[in-house]
Amino acid sequence: MQPDSGKEDDITRYFGKFAGEVISSSHQLKIRQMKRCLPLLLVVFIFFSTAEAQVYRFRVSANTGMFLGEVGKAEVKPPVVISHPGSSDFSPALKPGIELEIIRPVSTDFEMGLQLGYMNLYGETPTAPLYNFFLSRRNPLPLTYKYPKEALFYDTHLFSLSGTARWYFLPYSKELNLFMKMHGGVTFTGTDFTFTDRRLRISHDVGMIYSQGTQSNEEPKMAGISAGLGLGATYRLSDKLDVYLDVSASGIHSDIVNGVPNFNFVIDEEKTSMQRTNAISVITHGSIGIIYSAIPDRRISKSNITRSTHVSKSFTRKKSSYNKKKRR
Repeated sequence: MQPDSGKEDDITRYFGKFAGEVISSSHQLKIRQMKRCLPLLLVVFIFFSTAEAQVYRFRVSANTGMFLGEVGKAEVKPPVVISHPGSSDFSPALKPGIELEIIRPVSTDFEMGLQLGYMNLYGETPTAPLYNFFLSRRNPLPLTYKYPKEALFYDTHLFSLSGTARWYFLPYSKELNLFMKMHGGVTFTGTDFTFTDRRLRISHDVGMIYSQGTQSNEEPKMAGISAGLGLGATYRLSDKLDVYLDVSASGIHSDIVNGVPNFNFVIDEEKTSMQRTNAISVITHGSIGIIYSAIPDRRISKSNITRSTHVSKSFTRKKSSYNKKKRR
């Protein structure tokens, strides 16, 4: 019996159309990914465009930090006040992270860089505050137990790509230099928020009360713009090595840095709901590490003077000139 050629044509056209849609969607996905990578590629191109003419410095540092709070408009709370005695904010615990940076000197007292960082923020509370999240549909706890009374923790992971700038404003000595640091870029936030006691996760039938961008959840990390300021110092060990130290404060456009998403209580046409909202999270962090300099004898361009020596001599000349005028 011969197969129906008309049916074969229909099947062929159907699968051909399906394959075309798959190829088209795959092509569109690649285009979107390429567009997302273009800004990063542009920054890298500009940074390394003069690689043959410039000499770079390289930094590796250990870091740690803590969540301070959120700035901006506070969550809109429900009109009914719920009694929940004993609630308290999270107490931070310091966890290690890492930073890698490529630095390009621009002048004797100013440099720019490209930094890749990872930071782990952690906090615990014996009884969670009255977050609006607990009233939202994202809360997996049963309706009869919306507000947990047991100890909770959040474990947040921050991956950042930032442009940096340092101004060495004060040469304390030939070895020690103080600087001001500015940085800005994008930070990807992933977090887990749940019971501290593993047995409670089983008894309440929840792995995580809230999770995003971690192994516990398939959702991608939350991307947000980040920027900050800081102060630091470098101490010269040799022509090639410096000890590096800085302390900074940063703002991240993400509401889940403390493990809990933000929600507003909304009344719309006599219907109430909890709507997701965002915030700017403020963190403080410090780092300590080593800078390796590939600059021969700390030369910048054709100058034979080091950054520390150059700034120190300039500072000394100004002081000497001032003393001479004072004697006159």
